[in-house]
Amino acid sequence: MRERPTVVLTISRQMGSGGSYIGQAVANRFGMRYADRDILQQAAKAAGLKEGDLAAAEEKASGFWESLLHSFSMGGPDTTFVPPALPAMYTEDLFKLESLIIREIADRFDAVIVGRAGFHVLAGRPNVINIMVHAARASRLKRIMELYGVQTTKQAEELVERSDRQRAQFIHRFTGKRWDDAHLFDLCLDTGSTGLEVATEIVATLVESHLGRRWRGAHTPGV
Repeated sequence: MRERPTVVLTISRQMGSGGSYIGQAVANRFGMRYADRDILQQAAKAAGLKEGDLAAAEEKASGFWESLLHSFSMGGPDTTFVPPALPAMYTEDLFKLESLIIREIADRFDAVIVGRAGFHVLAGRPNVINIMVHAARASRLKRIMELYGVQTTKQAEELVERSDRQRAQFIHRFTGKRWDDAHLFDLCLDTGSTGLEVATEIVATLVESHLGRRWRGAHTPGV
């Protein structure tokens, strides 16, 4: 008897666009595995490194700048963030390790994978939905300032510019593709126009259609 195929949603997103919010909401609605920071934790465990050390490498490689957000929320307007030094593990090894974990999750669970070039790692696999979540700059700046307590528009702009640049470099380095290429995705959503709730419903409808298609396939005679 063939095992039930999994349904996986990968989310690529601009910082401040609400991609993680959408991913968590969809995962909760359908009982799917939500994978974001836990991918990093598993990679750290497999590599025998502390999560903080591995996070430092990933921040510099792919633009995950939580430390910068923390420094802005805790310090004054002139707070300066200095990226930590990379650990001994090469970023190529980190990407390979996280890719392995992503594939293992996709093999075992209906899942939502946020970031980590999931659209590339799971390319060619059936029942994978790839989406890009983006928004106009003004919308992103507003959300970043409200969500993380960033004190000034200038600081939020610096975060957005740095994050976009680093994430684009990460995608190009490890996939050879452009981060803003709409052809890579099944759906691109502008949450600044739709709002997060409507965007969530659109994505949920798409995921539900795949889940329903799988169920129908499993009950088709001879399948």
